[in-house]
Amino acid sequence: KQGVQILGQAKRMRQLLNEDGIIVVPGAYDALTAKIVGNAGFEAVLTGGYSIAASRLGEPDIGYLTMTEMTDTVRTIASAVDLPLIADGDTGYGNALSVMRTVREYERAGAAAILFEDQVWPKRCGHMAGKSVVPAQEHVKKIEAAVSAKENPDLVIIARTDALAVNGPDDAIKRGMSYLEAGADVLFIEAPRSVEEMKRVAQAFPGVPLVANMVENGVTPLLSSAELEDMGYKMGYKIVFWPCTAVYTMVKAYSEALAILAQNGTTTAFKKRMADFSTFNKFIGLDKYRLLEKKFKLP
Repeated sequence: KQGVQILGQAKRMRQLLNEDGIIVVPGAYDALTAKIVGNAGFEAVLTGGYSIAASRLGEPDIGYLTMTEMTDTVRTIASAVDLPLIADGDTGYGNALSVMRTVREYERAGAAAILFEDQVWPKRCGHMAGKSVVPAQEHVKKIEAAVSAKENPDLVIIARTDALAVNGPDDAIKRGMSYLEAGADVLFIEAPRSVEEMKRVAQAFPGVPLVANMVENGVTPLLSSAELEDMGYKMGYKIVFWPCTAVYTMVKAYSEALAILAQNGTTTAFKKRMADFSTFNKFIGLDKYRLLEKKFKLP
């Protein structure tokens, strides 16, 4: 059943790409945050190394996570929600052959789409300073390897370049074109620094589905879905990521709750901002398991 579901999610991801309107994709770093995304009515969910490094390791996104750790998170999230999962494949964790293994592992874990970036390993968050990129042809080979490794033809391959911040928009656009020629389905030019740069990227790729990455207080202007759509799908932006919203919200809200607990010795003053016991149990699906317990209980 899980295997059929996985195949279907990749097909659904391709359907979303062909439908009208922008696809808003919040990030999740574990099964619980993914269930929140699904419960809120979104059509897809994203895993990102930035928030997974923070949640699993308590470390920044500077290349500490391994492929197996990321695969485990992909599997956990894909099993928890009935949504297409876009999985962050970082640089592929090695050369083109490593990319092939990453595709196979992620695909079997439940990814409907996988993105690969052209940073030098160890990589870092795309909105951090100090990035470096590999030669364009090296990433071309990685994208070709990713496409050839797919077991499900519907699996979506997203090519990301971080060259804009390193070498400027001309090189980023040139790389994007070569990655599309290598077989990528979607293009992700990371970290444009102004609306003008975003429009320039969009105009360079008419009809190509592009990713816009909205990181609160990152280097890219924070635009609404409507503003991105006003640039025109024929000019490019089809998917918008909100990768850090969950982890930023959790850090601030839980820190505020604990500050109140430390000060007052109780969370009473924070209760209205929390889910209560019964609401959370219902959200997490306890009612379903109560019914199963009754069904399979011995007389």
